[in-house]
Amino acid sequence: MKRVTHHFHSPRLLFIGIVALLSVLAPVSVLLGEENLPVVAAVSKTVVADFLMIEGDFYIVRGERGEIRIEITSDTKISEEFNFGDRIKAVLLPNDVALSITRAASDEPIGVTDNEPSAPPSPAFSAKESTHAQETDSSPVPPMYQTPNVRVIVADLLMVDGSFYIVRTEHGEIQIEITPKTELHENFKFGDKIKARITETDKALSVVRAGKEEPTGIHAETVSPVDATPVPVQPVLPTVPTVQTPSTTTPIAAEQKMPNIETAPSTRRIVADVLMVEGDFYIVRGDRGEIRIEVTPSTTVSESFKYGDRIKAEVLPNDKALTIERANPNDPVGITTP
Repeated sequence: MKRVTHHFHSPRLLFIGIVALLSVLAPVSVLLGEENLPVVAAVSKTVVADFLMIEGDFYIVRGERGEIRIEITSDTKISEEFNFGDRIKAVLLPNDVALSITRAASDEPIGVTDNEPSAPPSPAFSAKESTHAQETDSSPVPPMYQTPNVRVIVADLLMVDGSFYIVRTEHGEIQIEITPKTELHENFKFGDKIKARITETDKALSVVRAGKEEPTGIHAETVSPVDATPVPVQPVLPTVPTVQTPSTTTPIAAEQKMPNIETAPSTRRIVADVLMVEGDFYIVRGDRGEIRIEVTPSTTVSESFKYGDRIKAEVLPNDKALTIERANPNDPVGITTP
C-alpha cells in the first residue's frame, strides 16, 4: 500500500489559518482588557466659604475654622469672577486643588462636607467563574479590619481657651479639643510646637512636643504593613494611666484625669489688617491666619476702621478686645504678649 502524505505549501491557506486563530483569541483578550479593571473614584469634598482675595494661583476664602487656600489650575471650572465677600461653593481634591468653583446660594451654610465616591461597577462573571466562586465561598473568610480615621497635626500653639488648644496650620486656625481621655505629655503654652493625634471630630487622642525639624502640616496616620497587627474596628482610646503603690495598682478615675491645662497669657497684642466688620466682630488677617476680635461695650475704639486698615488691638485670651487703635505704618503684623 502506498502511503499518502499531505503538504500545505499554499501561503493563502496558512494566512486563513492564522486569521481563524486570532478570531478565537480576540474575545479572550477583550475580557482581560481594561474594561475589567477596577474603577477607583476620586475622593473630593465640597467647601462653602466667603471669598476674601486672590494670591497668585490661590483663592483665599474664610470657612468655619479660619482661612483656606484653594489652588486654581488650568483644569478648574470657574463659573464667574468673584469679589470680596461673595459666598462660593468649591469642589476640592484632598490636596485642596479645585475641580470647580461656583456661586453658593445665599442661605447655604459655611462648612465642609465629604463627597462619597460612587461604587465601582461589578465585574461580569461567566457561568464557569460563577460556579467556581460558589465553591470557594464555602471556605471560611477571615474578618475584615480597618484602621480608625486618625490625623496627625504638627502646628504652633496660639492659645489655650478652656478645653481647647488653638493651633495655626497652613489651612488656618484649628481648635483641638482636650478631653479627660487625652494623653497630654506636658503643659504647653503660646508658641510651643506640638504634635497632636486627633479624631475626625478634632478631639485629641494625644498631644506631645514636636521636634524642631518636624515640618508643620496635617496628614493621615499610617501604619507600616510590617508592623501592623489586625485589630477589630473599635474607637481608639488612649491608655488610662495608673498610680503605682507598693501593694496595688489603682486606675485613676476619669473625672480626676482631666489634664492640668496652663492658662494663656492675660492679654495679647495683635497687629493685623482689617478684612471686614461683622456685627460685634472685627475680622482681621495676621501672620498666622484669620482672627475674630470681639468688640464689647467695655472696648475702647479710637476710630472707625474699614477694609485694609492696619490696627493694633489689646485682647483677652477669649479674643475680646480691651482697646483697638490704628497701628503705625511700620508696626509689623503679628501677635505679641506683654
